[in-house]
Amino acid sequence: MKDARLSGTGPLHAEYGGAALRITEMGSPTGLVLAGEIDEDTYPALVAKLNEFAARIPEVHFDLGGLEYCDLAGLRAIVRLAGAGQDGHVTRVVLHDVPWRLQTVLRIVGWDTTPGLVID
Repeated sequence: MKDARLSGTGPLHAEYGGAALRITEMGSPTGLVLAGEIDEDTYPALVAKLNEFAARIPEVHFDLGGLEYCDLAGLRAIVRLAGAGQDGHVTRVVLHDVPWRLQTVLRIVGWDTTPGLVID
């Protein structure tokens, strides 16, 4: 079953092949609450929402406390928002409530030192 709303504001709840990803916008600070699973099935919904946010704001916050699983591609998509974009503007990405497994991966691959990325 596939049920997703990929554009506009408001929550995005997608289910792909049994994996569920819930993306909800938060207002203050501006950002996204990610819950569920980020894998190859839910990755397209995540990237669509990230692209929408990257075009709108210079700083985006992510609450990752509800993530049960996140593959490397999903984590890389989030981290890629940090730093200088193609048009030269800088996006600051702040990660909140990062599960210890993801903190470990960020350190191992060296993404924890990405310019513009803050792990709260």
